[in-house]
Amino acid sequence: MRRRIGTLALFSTLIVCGGPAGADDTGLVGSLVALDVNTGLADLYLQYHGRMFVKNSDGILDEYRWGGVSCGTRILTEAHVAELQRALNTKNMTIEPRTQVGQGDAKCLVGFTLVEKKNLKLFP
Repeated sequence: MRRRIGTLALFSTLIVCGGPAGADDTGLVGSLVALDVNTGLADLYLQYHGRMFVKNSDGILDEYRWGGVSCGTRILTEAHVAELQRALNTKNMTIEPRTQVGQGDAKCLVGFTLVEKKNLKLFP
C-alpha cells in the first residue's frame, strides 16, 4: 500500500511539474573568455543585465545573457556572477551553460556547471 502511495505521489508530481518538454537546454562545454555586467545605471541594463562569452573546443564563441528585455526574469544573483568571475580569473575551468530561449535569438543563462579541466572525465 505504501508503495502505491509513493508511486502515485511521484506520478502526481510529474504531472504538476511537467515533463522534459520544459527542460533547460545545455550549451557546449567550453572556456569562459569574457564577462560583461551592467549596473542599473547603464543604458544597456534595460536590454540585458549581463552576458558571458564561452569558446568551445571548435573555437566557436557563444553569447549567453541574463535579465533585461532579452531574458526577462532569468537573472543571476551577485553570488552567481561572482562564481563566473572566479572561473574567468582561474582559467583552468570549463563551463557548461544551461539556457532557456529569450527574446529573438538570445540564449538566456539559467544555470551552469563549472569543472576544473583536469577533472573533466568525472562528468559524463
